[in-house]
Amino acid sequence: MFSISASLVNSTHPESLKLIRDAGFTTIDLSHHDFGADVRDIDQIREFIQNHDIKIGSSSGLREFGGNNSHIHEYDMDLAKSYIKTMNRLGCELLIVTPPTIRSRNIQAERIKEDLQALANLAIPYKVKIGLKALSWSPYIGSYQEALSLVDEINSPNLGLVLDTFHFFSESEDLSVVASIPTSRIFLVQCSDFASSMTYSLEDQIETYHHKRLIPGQGFHELGIQSLITELNQRQYKGLFSIFANDQQYQLLDPYESLKQVLAFTSKFTTR
Repeated sequence: MFSISASLVNSTHPESLKLIRDAGFTTIDLSHHDFGADVRDIDQIREFIQNHDIKIGSSSGLREFGGNNSHIHEYDMDLAKSYIKTMNRLGCELLIVTPPTIRSRNIQAERIKEDLQALANLAIPYKVKIGLKALSWSPYIGSYQEALSLVDEINSPNLGLVLDTFHFFSESEDLSVVASIPTSRIFLVQCSDFASSMTYSLEDQIETYHHKRLIPGQGFHELGIQSLITELNQRQYKGLFSIFANDQQYQLLDPYESLKQVLAFTSKFTTR
């Protein structure tokens, strides 16, 4: 039911991953920071997960994706293919993609759709699914209504949505939208908290998104996150809820303490 971001224990070194496994979690999530240039890092992660009955659920490696022309488009697709191949080696089944966040005359909305469709098709032979995440400050896919419309248009079983609780509790979009999204379209739900009741400006929202998110239960929105999880479970959502946080305190906190906070939240539910 729950997976956990490797960033909460500061690294993907075997010792850190073992802490996650010993806490009872069998699925971890990676970010672009975990894909080092040294192939030995990937081999080390692969060896550990094979030997310790642990699985990599997702990677959030592909950002600012789609819509570009010429050499930037080629770079996007080459980078995507590299990620997908690495994920296949690690047995990771979901690549999280976020849209362009800066309006440019070189980016075309129709081209974003074409690129997402191409990406979904590219990933099929590698057994990797593509999860699209809306960002409220993206001029192209700023809401989950827009993201769902795009996914429905492309209509590929290999393309779905990654919901982020921060998006809703920062008041970027009304939470009622979730009820209109078929659970078959939801590939992952990222769960994180933050310290205030809302974000007060676009700049505050972006800063909180990138640097101030907390483990659920350590901020203002624990009950809301619990309610969303319960609602999706009642609607027979079959995917994972990923526990994510990126506040600087977790780089300084003992990993045992971080995991204790995670367990305090997940233990409110019957299974992990």
